[in-house]
Amino acid sequence: MRLNPKLFALGNEVEPVDVQEFDGRKIEVFMMGPYPQVQEEFINKGKFAVWSSEDGTNYRLFIEDGYYNELKPLYTASINKIWVDFWDACERISKKMSRCVILPLTVVALAACIGFSFLKDIGVYLMIGVVAVAFFGMLFTNRLTKKKIYEENASSVELIKKSLGGTKEFDALLEKQKNYMDSYYDALYPDEEEEVLEEESTLEAPKSEESIKPEQDTIVEAEIEEVKEDTKNE
Repeated sequence: MRLNPKLFALGNEVEPVDVQEFDGRKIEVFMMGPYPQVQEEFINKGKFAVWSSEDGTNYRLFIEDGYYNELKPLYTASINKIWVDFWDACERISKKMSRCVILPLTVVALAACIGFSFLKDIGVYLMIGVVAVAFFGMLFTNRLTKKKIYEENASSVELIKKSLGGTKEFDALLEKQKNYMDSYYDALYPDEEEEVLEEESTLEAPKSEESIKPEQDTIVEAEIEEVKEDTKNE
């Protein structure tokens, strides 16, 4: 499926660090280093690896340099093939839902609204009813689509676990991933925690029974645990 097509085009400027080919497909791996704007944009979103494709056949994967060196087992040809198959599954699910549900529902709703527009008084209420039914129908379809994509993602993660050697090895890589990302952000914003603490101390009276600490969200790479937004994908 198409993923970040504008990002894909940037790969024309430099040579990939790795090229993987299988099933008539090609995956090119690029470092984010030569593209500081790309690195800043996606790392600020917690994404250290980003997938891109123009045609759903050839893919380019942009990865932060140190992250790639630290977590190469997550980006071997066998693992990347699982993700490419996942993107294909997402596209099939989306197209099926659009073709079999969204499009017919839209056509029927428009036709009904046009027909009811010739009726007096009651026609307005009937049109409102049709729009409401269509809206909730599309909302249900959207949720069902997300559910099916989540199930496909869960299956992909299980395949990745097996490919890596099992749950233990998989969890070890997740821990390694988390530690790298935490260290990266700590180095990127070394004074952030100190500044937050200083600001809070000027606004609040000292607390004797509890310490003041800034909360931090645990960042986990989307393509390892679940694909959340853009299917798309990392």
